[in-house]
Amino acid sequence: MIEMKNVSFGFGKDDILKDVNFIVKPQEYVGIIGANGAGKSTLMKLILGQLTPSSGTVLVSAKTVGYVPQVGFQSVANFPANVEEIVMTGLHRVIGMFRLPKKEHRKKVRETLELVGMEAFSKRMLSELSGGQQQRVMIARALICDPELLILDEPLTGIDQEAGEELYRLLDKLNKEYGMTIVMVTHNMEQVARYTNRFYHVSNKSVHLDKSAILCDEVMKEKMIIAKPKRYPKKATNQDCVIQKEAPYDASYKKRRTSTNDGEEGASC
Repeated sequence: MIEMKNVSFGFGKDDILKDVNFIVKPQEYVGIIGANGAGKSTLMKLILGQLTPSSGTVLVSAKTVGYVPQVGFQSVANFPANVEEIVMTGLHRVIGMFRLPKKEHRKKVRETLELVGMEAFSKRMLSELSGGQQQRVMIARALICDPELLILDEPLTGIDQEAGEELYRLLDKLNKEYGMTIVMVTHNMEQVARYTNRFYHVSNKSVHLDKSAILCDEVMKEKMIIAKPKRYPKKATNQDCVIQKEAPYDASYKKRRTSTNDGEEGASC
């Protein structure tokens, strides 16, 4: 779905990202973590085509891409439009400039709001909703064109833990039941770990597979396997699934992993 090959980007002589190799396969749910200023948002903008790399290539095979930016609802919280109208703006390319929405467009909005559990709030102003409800509306706006790939840049900013958990369950449903590929920048690694296939860590101007303690915990691994039962139908054992799910994509990481484990390629952490 996404492939970055030797991608570098910066301003002037200062590189933000350098020689990045990054892959996301269809129907995966991938988390992106890293410190503030590490380059996570830059990575997302390169995938979206909002930025052009100074070197390397970025390939995205999705026909349609949905995007929920970091500012999300905060940038439109006081916009003079109700929930239905805001979600409708996601169809502006389909409807056309200065044209009124048709019956099928309104039906699509209703179906999308129902998908995110916000159909009862269609006539509410966005400012009247809670932070979690507002973010659901922004996700609905991103989903209105049936994207194959959904990208979210820290969607839980300013949202409490309970509302965040509801959003994670919604994203998990989109991934497992609708086969949507999801890439999400997040600081809530512990909260989202049981839903994702894996995490990538942005640091030192590069991107690498994260091998932190939480993903090495055997109990968490089992939860991750159970969460994706249909993803690996040909694997005979749970251990095979763990190895398959955490197998790194870049050769350099694989070599380091092999040498660390005395030649046992694919050994768990």
